[in-house]
Amino acid sequence: MSAAPPRGILVIRVDTFTYSDLLRRLDGFDPWLRNLGLTPRLDDRLHQAFKILSMAEEASRRGRETGVYSDIQPDHWFPIIEALEAHDVICAFESDRSPYLSAAVKRALSGPAQPINEGPKNRDGRNVWFELALAAEWRSRGADVSIEEPNLRLVRDDTTFLVACKRPDKQESIHANIRDAVEQLTENLGKAPEGVYGVAAISLTRVFNRGDKVFSGDLNALETLLEKELENHSRYLRSVDDARICGIIFHVATPSNFERSVDLSRASYGIVQELNPSAGSSVLQKHVRDVRDAAKNREKPRDPRNPAS
Repeated sequence: MSAAPPRGILVIRVDTFTYSDLLRRLDGFDPWLRNLGLTPRLDDRLHQAFKILSMAEEASRRGRETGVYSDIQPDHWFPIIEALEAHDVICAFESDRSPYLSAAVKRALSGPAQPINEGPKNRDGRNVWFELALAAEWRSRGADVSIEEPNLRLVRDDTTFLVACKRPDKQESIHANIRDAVEQLTENLGKAPEGVYGVAAISLTRVFNRGDKVFSGDLNALETLLEKELENHSRYLRSVDDARICGIIFHVATPSNFERSVDLSRASYGIVQELNPSAGSSVLQKHVRDVRDAAKNREKPRDPRNPAS
């Protein structure tokens, strides 16, 4: 590719919730794990997140009763957001019994309760969690997506996309993660039938927020972050000449306090850049526009246990 790629498609999503509603929706988490053949463990990082959510709900309830509210602790923000993501994953995959999903969920439960405590040896859980959360976001908007090699498989308009997901630990490792995703896609596409395309999905959440902050700025700041990173890596992206690799996604999700009428919000930003124009890239952009339009309408994932939700 010689010409600079056009500006990507931007997807903005803000999820707002109360602690009590989220706790109710998570009642089915342990039965869902058992249906996947997994044994719930109260000491895994998501069950620890649920404990923090319960503490936050109790503090919120006392505040409503007494008028005296306790501030949420900085190290509680991310676990509560991950509890919200757990709800989304349950809703999206409630009837899925795939061994790939079971293996991914088992890995995703590992790691420290606080992302700020992540290191090279215990990051795998949240790395896999990014794959599940992204797939759940797409599924909740009606997409046909499954947990398969290399990480996700998306089918849209009879076109199949293999998605390689990466989650850099720091600014300096973004390029290496993009390169690794491209190499992973090249290897997997080499085994795939003709007409299958590849997409790299890069989470910049940890680069943006190590896990001890809540975002209170303008949403445009997240857009600026993603566009800046696209620009920083544009030279390499223009050098990706495999026509089957048609796009890259930069994604960030963070606790936020945009909505004062609820306990907490989750701001999610994604920008999708076309790499090699093709029939596949056109279908991918259609998929992304559908996700964007659904997010603009602020639709909520359906709770399978509550048809009225």
